[in-house]
Amino acid sequence: MRLRLAALLTAPFALALPAVHAQTTVKSLDQVRDAIQTDAARQMFDQQMSGKPAPDGFGTALPAGFTADFLLRQLAPGQPADRLVLAGAKPWPQRERAYVGMVCLAASAEAAVQSAKYSRNECVALSGSEGDQKSVWFGVFETGADGAPALVARTEGPVSAQTDWEGSNIDPPIDLAMQDAGKPMLAAPQSWKRFDLARYQIRPDETAFGVRAGWSEGYSGGGADFEALYLFRIEGRALRVVLAQPMAFYKMLAGDWNPDGTREHIESDASNTLSLLPGKTGGYFDIQLRQQKGAWKQTLKWSAARQRYE
Repeated sequence: MRLRLAALLTAPFALALPAVHAQTTVKSLDQVRDAIQTDAARQMFDQQMSGKPAPDGFGTALPAGFTADFLLRQLAPGQPADRLVLAGAKPWPQRERAYVGMVCLAASAEAAVQSAKYSRNECVALSGSEGDQKSVWFGVFETGADGAPALVARTEGPVSAQTDWEGSNIDPPIDLAMQDAGKPMLAAPQSWKRFDLARYQIRPDETAFGVRAGWSEGYSGGGADFEALYLFRIEGRALRVVLAQPMAFYKMLAGDWNPDGTREHIESDASNTLSLLPGKTGGYFDIQLRQQKGAWKQTLKWSAARQRYE
């Protein structure tokens, strides 16, 4: 479906998508970067265009005391080692002697071998391979006086929470935008990209940690990237997703050919910032998403019924 729709994707079609942002037309591809409005979108563009491996955002160069086998056994007990694609851990600055960890597993041993050839630092479903969905687990560890890590909490299974584009100012991936009207605007990530360890203090005595997830699309002469933020909080021995919101996108569409052989490109992008507000709902600070260089904003509040932000 994506390939068929991509062939139809032109500038007029893009204007019909649900969330419309200012578009900039430039004469050639080498002028696209200067047209991007926000830092987050520019970083996605740079990563896609450079072809370089992604930065080690999950800490796959493991800290002392951690091994890939240890993380697999602690976070995804009973899962086969030959399906492991990557394992990572990083210090969590917001919690003393604490680390956040993750493991990414492919659907089969064969898929794990194939994935290792293309992405060593991200948990990515290979484009065009419907049988290559990845499963990801996260956890929190603390180290004792001897420096040995001990598990504090983990996701009880592979993360299945979907990102909700309903009411968002961030353009959705094309498959989501083209679905039937009235269907929920929900999508599971194609990739898990990196830890986001900013200070997400959701209660006076509690801090969540973040993970950035993403989607990527390729068009004839262009492409798009989308990024979401997932927040996890510790609840007893479990880690729970309490927020999954779109945070940034950039889109580049090929336009008309110029007489000198260059080709016009149409660029659009948007990025949000997240702020914790002084007001509380159910004991949790309200969250505000605000568009950078734009007027859009949205306040999310804690839902006691669903135990997450909405």
